[in-house]
Amino acid sequence: MTQIEVFSPIAQSRVLSRELAPRGGDLASKRVALLDNLKANAGALLEEVAAKMQTANPGVEVCRFEKEATAAAPDIVMAHLKTFDAVVLAIAD
Repeated sequence: MTQIEVFSPIAQSRVLSRELAPRGGDLASKRVALLDNLKANAGALLEEVAAKMQTANPGVEVCRFEKEATAAAPDIVMAHLKTFDAVVLAIAD
């Protein structure tokens, strides 16, 4: 009798558990930067995020910045982003 050996092509998962970053709490009176990578729909997504943030957190200051999707943000943009309490980056197509 012939024996057939079957191999499974599915590897075991190696996902490491990571803790979430600390949350900043209430966004009222905070400064949030939105970084648009200029890909299709990224701007529309950020507009929705900004509207929801401002509705839920009156007093939040939202500023929008842009950078090319294929390049790192210029040093001047990165330096300015460091002055904000949080940065939201949209990566969309």
